[in-house]
Amino acid sequence: MFEMKMMRSNAAPADGLAERKAAERKMRKAIAADMASVLTRKDGSKVRWKASKTDLMEALHWTYMNDAVTDADGSPCRFSALVERACRDFGMTVPRNPRRTVTRACCRMGVRNATLCRRCSVIAQTCGTEHPLLNFVTFCR
Repeated sequence: MFEMKMMRSNAAPADGLAERKAAERKMRKAIAADMASVLTRKDGSKVRWKASKTDLMEALHWTYMNDAVTDADGSPCRFSALVERACRDFGMTVPRNPRRTVTRACCRMGVRNATLCRRCSVIAQTCGTEHPLLNFVTFCR
């Protein structure tokens, strides 16, 4: 069966937490970079989003928070502009309140409804890829 071992040291759980937070930060930056590359591509191909709209909003939120996409004048894109652009590119309707969708997505807990960042971390570990977000995107000609 399963065995649980209790840790007695106070330093070990904090170290694990710091490593987990650093890995999560790294994954959020990777998500932002991947989404920025999808939104700013110039090849003219059509794209489809295979995950939920909530996942898309979460990916766009991390893109916005990391200033990964800029306007023509060099200033970071507004979140609403990113949402409109992505929904147009992916052929989806814009949610009424995308910020609320992101807030709900970031509060997901448990095994069955983990955040996009956690699921991308699992994909990166199991598949050995540096671009796990691209598993949710289909490029069509």
